[in-house]
Amino acid sequence: MVGRIRGMDVVIFSVICAIGVYTGTRFFEPIVIDQLKKDGGLRTDVEIPKYDEDGNPVLPKSMLQIREELDQVLAEQKLAREQAKKKDQE
Repeated sequence: MVGRIRGMDVVIFSVICAIGVYTGTRFFEPIVIDQLKKDGGLRTDVEIPKYDEDGNPVLPKSMLQIREELDQVLAEQKLAREQAKKKDQE
């Protein structure tokens, strides 16, 4: 029983490895891209994501517009729910 690997241990180990690889990739991607740009080794046939000075990805303008519209719709829905609650209380 000591040498037997349990299924749950394998699942937990796999999840931890996947999270580690994902977070490592997200952390090192801007650093690697910046260094490749400086060295001139960046491929031109592949679209490269852009990052700001803090290392956060810069979203395309269209995505920013969609996000603003979504925020506006959510704010309007919240206001409508609050007004409906006030009417119900009266």
